[in-house]
Amino acid sequence: MKRKLTNVMAVGALLIGVLSTGCLKNNDNDVTPLAELTGNFKGSFYKLKKKTSGTGFDTAKKIPVTLRLKADSGYTLRTDSTQVHKNSNGNFAYDYSAIRFTDKTYTDTSKSNHLVGIYAYYYNGTILQIARGSQPDTTRWIYDLRKTAN
Repeated sequence: MKRKLTNVMAVGALLIGVLSTGCLKNNDNDVTPLAELTGNFKGSFYKLKKKTSGTGFDTAKKIPVTLRLKADSGYTLRTDSTQVHKNSNGNFAYDYSAIRFTDKTYTDTSKSNHLVGIYAYYYNGTILQIARGSQPDTTRWIYDLRKTAN
């Protein structure tokens, strides 16, 4: 009789354990929501050129820029140094690691820099950094920006 009671208790405890674990939260399906990338940003654009001797890059150009991102109307980049970087505007799309800019003012014959193409980016709600390199790896374009307003 004692053995039968022990078996029933063991089966009951196992059944309770199985049923209660079904109520626990499953973290495998949790996805961090994508931060909304909108607002006004101000900072610098850097054009880096590979050093002719040794390793690393030299800062070839550094200019101030402002960037406005709005989900419904696209983006606008402005600068006073239009010889180094042209003002740009158009549409943008992004995911967790990359952002694509489609500049309406860009043409294949443009000699100046435009904010166009696919870039890697980092955004924490305040700091926005956008960067890409060339093929071959001789030039890098970096936008280092801070959010100034929504």
